Amino acid sequence: MTDNEKDNDLYAAIDLGSNSFHMIIAREAHGQMQVIDKHKEMVRLRAGLESDGKLSEKAFNKAIACLERFGQRINNIPPQNVRAVGTNTLRNARNSREFLKQASKALGHNIQIIAGQEEARLIYLGVAHGLPNNDEQRLVMDIGGGSTEYIIGKRFTHSHLTSTEMGCVSITQTHFPNNEITESNMNLAISACRLTLRPHRAKLKKLGWDTAIGASGSIKSIGQILESNHWSEGGITLSGMYRLRDALIEAKSADTLTLEGLKDERRPVLAGGLAVLIATFEELNIQQMQVSSNALREGLVFDTLGRLFAEDARELSVAAMQKWMRVDAQQAEHVSKTAMALFKQAHNIWQLRNTEYNFKKLLDWAAKLHECGIAISYKRYRHHSAYLIAQAEMAGFDQQEKQMLSVMVLNHRGKFISEAYDEIDIEPQKLLYLTVLLRLAVRIHRGRDFEIIKPILYIENNTELHLEFEDQWLEQHPLTRLDLEIEAKRLDAAGFKLTFE
Repeated sequence: MTDNEKDNDLYAAIDLGSNSFHMIIAREAHGQMQVIDKHKEMVRLRAGLESDGKLSEKAFNKAIACLERFGQRINNIPPQNVRAVGTNTLRNARNSREFLKQASKALGHNIQIIAGQEEARLIYLGVAHGLPNNDEQRLVMDIGGGSTEYIIGKRFTHSHLTSTEMGCVSITQTHFPNNEITESNMNLAISACRLTLRPHRAKLKKLGWDTAIGASGSIKSIGQILESNHWSEGGITLSGMYRLRDALIEAKSADTLTLEGLKDERRPVLAGGLAVLIATFEELNIQQMQVSSNALREGLVFDTLGRLFAEDARELSVAAMQKWMRVDAQQAEHVSKTAMALFKQAHNIWQLRNTEYNFKKLLDWAAKLHECGIAISYKRYRHHSAYLIAQAEMAGFDQQEKQMLSVMVLNHRGKFISEAYDEIDIEPQKLLYLTVLLRLAVRIHRGRDFEIIKPILYIENNTELHLEFEDQWLEQHPLTRLDLEIEAKRLDAAGFKLTFE
């Protein structure tokens, strides 16, 4: 077996966090994930945000250099086995789009920006796979550089996701300038964190939990310090954290604090992370918290395995959106089947092969959701549909996928809004091809007569399209013929020539 063949069985997950970048390499063995390599670098992306909301040149370049090193390690792993995601800082940075172009090139793979709710879902998935498979209700908490997530669930299913705008870097920057720690600014930081969490407290406490589990750097670091100094046993406790807080105040800075278990890389953000964790214990009345070795990156690997082996959270999200917006599921299914038949004939000519994104699935989901905006109003419903997809929390989808679906649905009928494709960084021409297939399928099923229709599609020179239906079918469907005549004019304005018979 060659080295490349061996790499086909490997999976990689890269987490571009606000404080550190993480990479894990794993393989699936006998139903279990086996980690074979890990690498972490303290990039401190959040600390590089300048007053204008852009990443500084220094932070930008440091992150790119890190991703080049990551890229070397995953160079021979198949693209479909690699997931790379950006979180809070990249969601908010004003030059995030520019960064992503260079970052994706450095890594050799596309980087997905995920919303806070999706981040929380993946964290829970990662943590849950490292826990006993029992009936305990769990509160899972993860402190990142710019946000903190809270998730409640059982086994591998969550029942509540919350992402809050506070993290170890952001709180440190705001309340501990120059890493100076006093009793006053520590109390202010804890109070600010409690206020941020308070709107979510009632819901979290109402759902309840049997055990609390913490994940990621800050919580793992605090747990290690408390254990090494015998300030708590069997996990993190509030009394143990108070002793760490007092030690920080006495030292006046994490830089000068000498404690067992305190790593130098954690000093710059220790105070902020501690404030978030103390506030959480106080606000939610947590007695003890266990520390998980798994987090977002492990969740990414398990989610990737699920996508490859038929447990794709995105399918559930599409079905939920259909139900929520009362989509005519039978009509959507017929449009989807015709779109899939057209895709099968077009994908080789238009080279619609999967890269990091599954084009066939994108077309299927767009077909199933194109009418979701009708629940708001038939007038301008394609705009409503596009807005719902772009703005809704849809588990499993990253922001780029939602953006691509939104653009396709926006353009599934009517005049092409060509400028929408200018915002797409990932293969906009292929997305345009998918939109054309969706438009044809929607036109063909205008009559809503629920029959299976699979016309033959001929394509020449990429832009000359010819549809051939069964004998007499168009004569028996005059509305469809008229619609296709109108569609030919619409496509002509977009650079395509459509004929049919």
